[in-house]
Amino acid sequence: MVCSWKPLPSRDVLVALFVVLGMCLAFGSSSALAQPPYEPNDSLLTAYGPLANNSTYTATDDTINDVDYFYFYVTTTSTAQLTFKLTNLGGGSGYHDLYASVTDSHGGSVTGIAYELDAADYATKSVTLGAGKYYLKVEGGGGYGDTYEFTTSGTDGAFGEYGTIAAQCAAATGPVATYQAQLATAESALKKAEARLRKVHYRGTRRAKRRARAKYQHVKETVAAEKASLKAAEAGQKPWCYIPQ
Repeated sequence: MVCSWKPLPSRDVLVALFVVLGMCLAFGSSSALAQPPYEPNDSLLTAYGPLANNSTYTATDDTINDVDYFYFYVTTTSTAQLTFKLTNLGGGSGYHDLYASVTDSHGGSVTGIAYELDAADYATKSVTLGAGKYYLKVEGGGGYGDTYEFTTSGTDGAFGEYGTIAAQCAAATGPVATYQAQLATAESALKKAEARLRKVHYRGTRRAKRRARAKYQHVKETVAAEKASLKAAEAGQKPWCYIPQ
């Protein structure tokens, strides 16, 4: 049997090329999606997260000046204990050491996690934190290209979801709105009581003056009580309504 090859028409060639290209793109996309989307995470604004509890993350110190940030939330109403285990897997150039620390939401240092962590070494650190947004900061000590791995674990409220924080803020904001409205009503009543007191001061009877003074004093005390309640309610918004997303 003689086999022959017949060139495809130009239109069919284009279709075939598009099909092959689509398959390559799909495969490439799948491979890209399989990689952790940590980068760019070189600043607080571009940090990767939120980190989850009982999870493992692997990343690379890409350049000599690379600093990686990963953010996480603590959502407990008291405190939570968080544990990090950082391992330097090596593979880079230059000095094979890593530094890691936990910072607050403004980038201020909270505690160190690892210091001059050489290739194949690991460090474990536990820290107790209150509710808030925090960052894990990892950077090299002069070299670059080292791959590192860290694991997270913690008690209730460690590595939580922002939704819990938002819910706490919403629950605390309800009483604030209520006391703001009540204070506005009380202050309006106080203005009326003050105006009434001035009115009867010169032309009112003793009884009218006595009643006006008593009314004014009562409303004044009500305003003070509402202000105290509002202040307490606003204190209840902390820290929840002040934690950035």
